[in-house]
Amino acid sequence: MQGRENALETLRAHRRALHRIPEIANGEFETKKFLLKALHALKPDLLRCYGGTGIKAVFFCGKEGAKTLGFRADMDALPILEQTGLPFCSQNPGFMHACGHDGHMALLLTFLGLISARRRELPHNIAAIFQPGEENLLGARDMVRAGILEDPRIDEIYGLHVMPSYRAGTIGLSAGPVMAGNTSLDIRVLGRSAHGAAPHLGVDSILAAAQVALSLEARLTRLSAEEPSLLTFGQIQGGAVRNQLAGETTLRGTLRYFSLKRRDELHAVIKECSAAAAASFGARAEVLFDERQYPPVVNDQAAVGRALPLLPEGLLLPQPRQMIAEDFSCYLNERPGFFAFAGVGRGEDDAPLHSDRFCFDEEALLPALDFYLRLAQNP
Repeated sequence: MQGRENALETLRAHRRALHRIPEIANGEFETKKFLLKALHALKPDLLRCYGGTGIKAVFFCGKEGAKTLGFRADMDALPILEQTGLPFCSQNPGFMHACGHDGHMALLLTFLGLISARRRELPHNIAAIFQPGEENLLGARDMVRAGILEDPRIDEIYGLHVMPSYRAGTIGLSAGPVMAGNTSLDIRVLGRSAHGAAPHLGVDSILAAAQVALSLEARLTRLSAEEPSLLTFGQIQGGAVRNQLAGETTLRGTLRYFSLKRRDELHAVIKECSAAAAASFGARAEVLFDERQYPPVVNDQAAVGRALPLLPEGLLLPQPRQMIAEDFSCYLNERPGFFAFAGVGRGEDDAPLHSDRFCFDEEALLPALDFYLRLAQNP
């Protein structure tokens, strides 16, 4: 398509401008202004805002009965103080695009710039979703509830994430489960306070909570290994003073899984095991699962099958299951599609995602840009 020779220059300009203005989830107001200005210049046939900062832009091919393909980019940054030393580093102290969302937005904008003037030559309508609140706030769920997949109806949807663990320029794509579902949970262990010199008069919730954690670790490792799962406790809080038995202790953690069936099984096991372990110390356990649950990311078999032949030999890599979660799953629960990985890794010194040193060369996204163009042009 005309203008592809300038794609890298455009991609770099967009990415670096967005990198300077990182904003927290659901507070992406300057980012929204930047995107709307860039989108207005492309003259989409439909441009609509959703919620506080979400955006949908549609480019119609004009063909009766044409499908609408959706492409999503997340917008939010992280509360991290940048330490990259880049000349285009964050101008919002304490916030940083440490997860590559600036690259995702720049990629989608550059793609739209290439198809906008030739939209009538495409076999499909193209819908772009710029989504707020991916980091921990399930922004995709909110966008789905707000109707972003409708009017016009998006028939198939695609997304990707930069991955420093993949060699620069490669694309990771596989069918089936590729990223874990994630549920946050609290386990409140209720005992009875007593003086530390007379523990027989109370029920030590700290000891009971420790037994709950150990019992769950032992129990979950004995579940079927055919479908992996992971329970991690990152916080334990109990007691007020050093010489008193704690009347209440809370374990806070996350549970990860690759199917909703396994999630339900794990929920039942955790409740049963926690209750039994706490009771062995004379305590009670209450398990509270957060309602804001990330479903597993499950790539549609047919959509992946159509896409794989579009990737040049040598660029395609298998996409092993990742224990990290992604709210793109909320779209895939509603529509067929897939979520791919775009390699940006250069060597052993690459900083990981969410690092205050994370960075990548925009040139690594050119194969992903070409992939998007092939998807748009594929009959």
